Amino acid sequence: MVVSRFWDVAKVGGQPHQGKKIWPSGGAQGILGLTMRLTRYILAEHLVPFFFALVVITFVLIIDFVPMVLNLVVGRNIPAAVVARLFVYNIAWMLALSIPMAVLVATLMAFGRLSGDNEIVALKSSGVNLMRLVTPVLIAGALIGAALVWFNNAVLPESNHSARVLMGNINRKRPTLRIQENVFNADIPGYYLLVKWRDPEGSEIRDVTIYDQSDARWPRTVTARSGNMRFTPDGQTLILDLVDGEVHEFVGRGREYRRTQFVEQTVFLAGAGSELPQTDSDYRTDREKSTTMMLEDIRGWKRNLDAFRHELDTLSYVAIQTAALEPAVTRQPAMRTHEASTTRLRGQIRSQKRLINSMMIEVHKKFSIPAACVVFVLIGAPMGVLARRGGIGMALGMSLGLFIAYWAFLIAGEELADRLYVNAFWAMWSANFLIGAIGTMLLVAVIRERRPQDWWRRYRQRRLIESRACSSSTAT
Repeated sequence: MVVSRFWDVAKVGGQPHQGKKIWPSGGAQGILGLTMRLTRYILAEHLVPFFFALVVITFVLIIDFVPMVLNLVVGRNIPAAVVARLFVYNIAWMLALSIPMAVLVATLMAFGRLSGDNEIVALKSSGVNLMRLVTPVLIAGALIGAALVWFNNAVLPESNHSARVLMGNINRKRPTLRIQENVFNADIPGYYLLVKWRDPEGSEIRDVTIYDQSDARWPRTVTARSGNMRFTPDGQTLILDLVDGEVHEFVGRGREYRRTQFVEQTVFLAGAGSELPQTDSDYRTDREKSTTMMLEDIRGWKRNLDAFRHELDTLSYVAIQTAALEPAVTRQPAMRTHEASTTRLRGQIRSQKRLINSMMIEVHKKFSIPAACVVFVLIGAPMGVLARRGGIGMALGMSLGLFIAYWAFLIAGEELADRLYVNAFWAMWSANFLIGAIGTMLLVAVIRERRPQDWWRRYRQRRLIESRACSSSTAT
């Protein structure tokens, strides 16, 4: 006898179960209690796989993100707090991708485990339909999807905006000034600095050469036997107190070469600091806007589109009038002007359509990806039952294959929509409809205890019978 982990389905009242439906005593109240207990049990089976998959998938995305961050922070002396902020801001888009995939992994693992331990068989023999087991997971997937819609509109745009601004500040930050012996230093804008010897514990330097390119019209070279270096209090300017040196430069519009010797001279090299700039930006890209912001932009572009279309219609009317009334001498130049204006307006109309389609893609994406939480439950439950016990490896492998197919549909749809071949709605929702339809068919097949290949076999048998009947009627 198979014993469930939450309910002894093998016995009723201490007597062996003989294929009858198991209903608890206590009437409707007992049935409701058992229903709630079954719901909690099914959902509990999904919790650990969901959070485990969420952590693993997010970690994989973080690992892929780390090299890009390292390329920026190495040599720039970025504080650990700033690096942590950058990671936190980018965690948002990682969660937007990893949560639907975690739902798929959890569904595959949970139903695979239930099927592998024959608990689904035991529940079916007790009169519990498989759809009764899938319904709580569908509701949970819908709730997760709704929360993800809010996340995509409230949290994700702000995180993307903050990440872009912070990344821009990091890019604008100059590398930490590191003066190495016998190496040209080009970290200071407009200057090349060469030092033959430097006191590792002090500020003394010897055999100094400075190539001043701050003004490309009047380049000059400064050399000195020795000196000391220090920074201004704000750390943005390097001060070199040079001793016993020369200045080589061109004067008089570059026609006269001059060499000046000095005993002591102070040189200021501005822009040597490496402070992280703190700037903000009001500009937002499409992925830094909420649905409300994007729809407002779309309304403005549609007004522009209507204006361009109206101008094109007016221009066409004027061209017809010109062709009918103008004499042949003046008609040809006017028509050339009309053709140029028509080409310009059609280009502007096409550009506005591209902008609208591109923004509508992002609008639909904020809803279609969260909706995948429900779609992945529809296809994950029957696939888990059919695959039976496969463990985390099989669940991750199947999830990865499905998610790659899903993402390929999104990328291809986005490309087609950008080229105005398909509508933005179908570009972003076709993957959900296709995978959802396949999942529904698989779920119906599993509920009716039919294997998917049985449909193909029945179809082949039907076609064979029809062909034989056709052949016999022809022979007759």
